[in-house]
Amino acid sequence: MGSKEVNTGEKDIEVAQGQSTVVVNEQEVEKTYHHALDADDALDFFRSHGITTVSPEDDKRILRKIDMFLMPLMIITNTLNFLDKNALSNSVNFGLKEDNHITGDQYSWASGSVFYLTYMVAQPLVSRCLQWFPVGKLLSVSVILWGAVLMTTAATRSFASLMTVRAILGVFESVINPTLVLMTSQWYKKSEQPERVGWWFMGNALGQVLGGIIGYGVGNIRGGLEVGNWIWYFIIFGGFTIVYGIFLLFFFPDSPMTARWLSDRDRALALARVRLNRTGIMNRHVKWYQVKEAFLDPQTWMLVILQFLTNIPSGGVASYGTQVIKGFGYSAINTTLLQMPLGVIQGFTIIAGGIFTKYYRNGRWIVMAVTQIPALVGAVLLYTLPSSQQNSRLAAYYIIQTHSIVSIMEYSMITANIAGTTKKMTVSALVFISFCVGQVAAPQLFVGSEAPRYPTAFQAAFSCFALLIVLPPMFAGYLWWENRKRDREFGKVDPEPDMASGGADAGAAPVGESGEQPDEFFDLTDKEQREKFRYVY
Repeated sequence: MGSKEVNTGEKDIEVAQGQSTVVVNEQEVEKTYHHALDADDALDFFRSHGITTVSPEDDKRILRKIDMFLMPLMIITNTLNFLDKNALSNSVNFGLKEDNHITGDQYSWASGSVFYLTYMVAQPLVSRCLQWFPVGKLLSVSVILWGAVLMTTAATRSFASLMTVRAILGVFESVINPTLVLMTSQWYKKSEQPERVGWWFMGNALGQVLGGIIGYGVGNIRGGLEVGNWIWYFIIFGGFTIVYGIFLLFFFPDSPMTARWLSDRDRALALARVRLNRTGIMNRHVKWYQVKEAFLDPQTWMLVILQFLTNIPSGGVASYGTQVIKGFGYSAINTTLLQMPLGVIQGFTIIAGGIFTKYYRNGRWIVMAVTQIPALVGAVLLYTLPSSQQNSRLAAYYIIQTHSIVSIMEYSMITANIAGTTKKMTVSALVFISFCVGQVAAPQLFVGSEAPRYPTAFQAAFSCFALLIVLPPMFAGYLWWENRKRDREFGKVDPEPDMASGGADAGAAPVGESGEQPDEFFDLTDKEQREKFRYVY
């Protein structure tokens, strides 16, 4: 039939057929064959429908459906996550310390440290479970279990029992944020991700407001109990969370390929919308070379550092916010209500940041850096103003809340810039471990003997805000340099391509032409796709 000759470099094979000779790169053939066999779960589904472009009309229609059915579930889930995590902080002014015989710095451990220690330890397992199990079912079961554990907090009457419950709660709640980050990358285009992460992160702002309203109601309960009203926080939040988790079991999709509220063709269109993200949907196998790449990628450690710096100040606000306000001289009930403006300011910041990144490409780093300036000013004023200026100190405390948008921009960079399922899961785990380290450390900086000024905690916050002004531009500079290097080597590529405006211009592989495969679903990392992958910042 013919003859084969291997050249001296052992990289190319010459196949002689009649008078013509075809040179095939053996390594490229092997790589394509390997990735086609161990590709993304979406590959076969997408290929079987033969969709190569999405019309602008279909693009808008599918996006509306996703926003209508999926986004409300993500927002409610994150709202409950925030309320449940911070139930201890909200209830501390209603007798929790006294009924659990908490003294000295024990509250620091119960409020945040032990919760985030187990949250941190669980992250490697969570990242693997997101690959092994259906994402929607994993999230739903976690919500049910965390609701059940939260309700048992009402039965604690000692520091040891409270610590045990909080430790277990940290394990179950550790699933939530990594799942929401993953689903954002599966359902939304790069250009849509900062705004959508902001939408579901808005659950934190809603939780801040709702927590104040519910807290006011809890504070006015007159039940004649032998313990304080703090138990109602856990009974109410835990019970509702269980019911909501059961609801999620039936309505939260595992992936775009299984969403009940999309027709079969619309599921394929949903995949086509995000195809040019080149970050894939899901691969069930752990690929160790991707783990190695994640650890060696400078981008990973930049994300880790930013996350740690963000959570030193936010961890302190979450654990000690109500006590700081109460230290201004307000009553327990009024302190709970005065937490609500924090949510309003955070919500305004999220909306403004989302609008900015929607209309200004590569504006994530600008949002991160600029929002830290008012936070730093607020922290300095809160620390330096005399105690007699109660209202001014309260306003300064509110301004600090602008800093939390860093996490939103950072999550949207994970969803957009990290490709390959195992690499994405590994980077996500490292970032959330860093998140936990910051949250564990933050309450410990509030030394009991330093109340009510807490100089150690505030000095740490000053440093973090200052660094968060400087580091995002440096991170953006690194990603810009990496893009320029790839452009010089392979030619210019749009970092945020859009199938609705023509996939071929953005380097999409046609489906069904000359045997080519949609390599966007080969589960390749961002570094393996150097020719066609560009970073956003």
